[in-house]
Amino acid sequence: MTVRSSVLAAVAVISIAGLLGGCSAATSTDPVATPVVGSGSSDLSRLLAQIYAGGLRSTGVDVEVKEDLGDRADYLAALDRGEVTMVPDLTGELLRTFDTLSDATEAEDVYTELNRSLPSGLSVGDYATAEDRIAIAVASGSTSADTPRDLVFSEEATIGTVEGEVDPLDVVNILPRSEPTFTGASFSEFMVYPDAQFAVDELNSGAVAALAIRTASFGPLAKDLTTLPDEDHVYPAQNVVPLYRNGLLSESALRSFSMVAGELTTADLADMIGEVRSGVPSGDVAGRWLGEHTL
Repeated sequence: MTVRSSVLAAVAVISIAGLLGGCSAATSTDPVATPVVGSGSSDLSRLLAQIYAGGLRSTGVDVEVKEDLGDRADYLAALDRGEVTMVPDLTGELLRTFDTLSDATEAEDVYTELNRSLPSGLSVGDYATAEDRIAIAVASGSTSADTPRDLVFSEEATIGTVEGEVDPLDVVNILPRSEPTFTGASFSEFMVYPDAQFAVDELNSGAVAALAIRTASFGPLAKDLTTLPDEDHVYPAQNVVPLYRNGLLSESALRSFSMVAGELTTADLADMIGEVRSGVPSGDVAGRWLGEHTL
């Protein structure tokens, strides 16, 4: 599993590095009249795009939002082509995209190495405390495991996930690069569920030993789950961060990114994702949050 994951990551970074190689040549020294915020096709990506777009509007400029650009490779390509000015993303995922060899996992280390790995012409703003990292949730009293590593490498552990949210390869690929691959791990299976409520019901019924969740993407049900402490940071930090093209945004626009970073929390994101999935447009959800935080 580890080998396959590394190969896939390597293929992705080669492709994206080629796409972004020309960023510096295309940048301008003058701020653009209408910044364009891009998003991928996930609920989280669309919501973050609306939040950052709202922050930019608070500086008095018109902003366009281009949603549903596809997966990470797609919206980074749009950034490279100049179709969008910035895209919100996650620190750990971006670092894995631009530097497949990095083993940084703590928030500040991930952010520092991400800055070092960015292609010429791109920058990131301040990262938020809001994150969407992997966590292992267990039912109360259901396991003797004390940490994610204990549970993942226990015999016959069955771990549930929500479809499209967590890659099982990312759950098990948690050994430091300096350690030999552990071959004793055994899983009866990964159970994939259609939504968070179904997954929680299965966890509480004992159908699975644990759930591998994303702390924001899982939605508001995450706040009621018991997660195993990850003091060793085996799962990399995934803090929300704005990625943008240099020379195209004003100083006030860049300050708006910092203001969003200072207010946005993981609990906020989880609650807002719940609203979006209940049918409320992401722009309306983001607008309410921005109003509550005077942004």
